Amino acid sequence: MRSLQAAAHPSLEVLTIGEWDDEPLSLAPVTRLPLLRTLTAYPGTLADPLEITKLTGLEFLGLGPQEWRVLLDAGAVPRSLSAAGITVDGNQDTLSVVAIANELLALWDRPQISRTVIEGDLGPMT
Repeated sequence: MRSLQAAAHPSLEVLTIGEWDDEPLSLAPVTRLPLLRTLTAYPGTLADPLEITKLTGLEFLGLGPQEWRVLLDAGAVPRSLSAAGITVDGNQDTLSVVAIANELLALWDRPQISRTVIEGDLGPMT
């Protein structure tokens, strides 16, 4: 579909926004859908990630690191979530993604992702 208006209908439960070459999208057309429980949006596709706060029945939310950062900084991560996903578009620093994941886990008092640093000489490259 080429617009959220075309996808919006009262029985919509799952919305996936893939790669999008046009202007970022507003979630306004789907904010009042009573059954919408899953939203996945590719990084950079949302005009305003804070519009997610108007989606009151979300159980799963998959976003890019920058969108999660907006929600975390605003204290606006939906408390209705049972699961979350972080979608990266290729060149994202792994440690920054782990940091975001740990912040999300902390909201639900879940165990953190641990990091282990191994140092040593692997020898000459042959």
